[in-house]
Amino acid sequence: MATPSSAAYHPRPARRAKKTVRILKKVRIAGGVWQFASLDRIGSRYVWDKRPGYYFLEWWEGRRRRRERAGISPAEALDAQRRKQNELLGELIAGGRTPPLPLKEGTATPIADAIHTFIEHVKAHSPEKPLTAERYTQVLEHFERLVGKRKKYVEAITRADIDDYKIRRRAESSGPNERTVAPRTINFELSVFRTFFYYLINERAVRMENPCARFKPLKDERERAHGKPSTYAQAELDKLFSASKDFQKTIYGTLVLTGLREQELCNLTWKDVDFKKETLRVTGEGKNGFSPKDYEERVIPMPPDLTALLKGLPHTSQWVFPTSGGSRQTHLLRGLQRLARRAGVAHATLHKFRHTYATRLLEKGCDIVTVQHLMGHSDLDTTRRYLNPDEILKRKAANSLSLKG
Repeated sequence: MATPSSAAYHPRPARRAKKTVRILKKVRIAGGVWQFASLDRIGSRYVWDKRPGYYFLEWWEGRRRRRERAGISPAEALDAQRRKQNELLGELIAGGRTPPLPLKEGTATPIADAIHTFIEHVKAHSPEKPLTAERYTQVLEHFERLVGKRKKYVEAITRADIDDYKIRRRAESSGPNERTVAPRTINFELSVFRTFFYYLINERAVRMENPCARFKPLKDERERAHGKPSTYAQAELDKLFSASKDFQKTIYGTLVLTGLREQELCNLTWKDVDFKKETLRVTGEGKNGFSPKDYEERVIPMPPDLTALLKGLPHTSQWVFPTSGGSRQTHLLRGLQRLARRAGVAHATLHKFRHTYATRLLEKGCDIVTVQHLMGHSDLDTTRRYLNPDEILKRKAANSLSLKG
């Protein structure tokens, strides 16, 4: 019969010996003082310190810390580290394997340097789109602020860091009303990050996986509740036009009857207007620093009401809608907001005219592909957002059905 002590006995596996030999660098700091500096690491790989100095090995023997010089180059330091580990542990304990090799010098990319390189790339390849470079810069500033404090190098960024970014950014607020950052804004920022990392991987040969390759977008409950993009009711347009002067009425009339974006309207010249064919041309031709979004140059038919409005404008500049000094307009939103307050129209935005244009075309039976081309959408899914009908149209469609066919 086994004794209680023998029955409970379980031999413990032999504890594996463990010796860690790390690499330090001794550098001269301000005042000529020499001090030891730890090397940053990405996983098991070192990021080499570019300052002049000497590499040292450091390990512990019991409670005593040991150091010895390991050369002046990364290669010498790695070779010394390998020899010391073999010396301390023996070939048997090392299992014939050497420690993972650190990064080669220069392969770790500081986040700030990567961002600068990417923005310069965008500016060089899309000089006609300064607003894109400006927007990308703002987005990557958020990235550096929220992620760069914890990670110094782009190679160290993981999917977990991107997920943490979404959580931290969602908790922030922005704008004059201090509203929380909308999910669609964060989703756009993540798409910029994805482009940023693919640029580094494909164009700069950075060795890493894209942490945003398959990011999960945030759900936007407000957008889902609204359904399709918001539009102006005819009563709201009547109020705006009644409170407008002729020049303002022509601006907003052009937006709602052509679906132009703000910058497309600001860069519209009289050469783009063909009264004989009754069309407008959206193009970057002869306009330094501007091209249509997604490079979608297009021709838009003018309804008779718009033709009449434009014929009533004086030709005082090459621009159809110049400033009082004859130069190109840059921002129209503030003028619209002042007008909307006088007219008693809430939630007035410039892009709302564009939404109204697309929605009305679809409601009047225009096919979605034609609307896509008129709007200058590169993706049909973008146009499809306008297809969600309102309750009145659904009721009208339902009432047209009967048992008689």
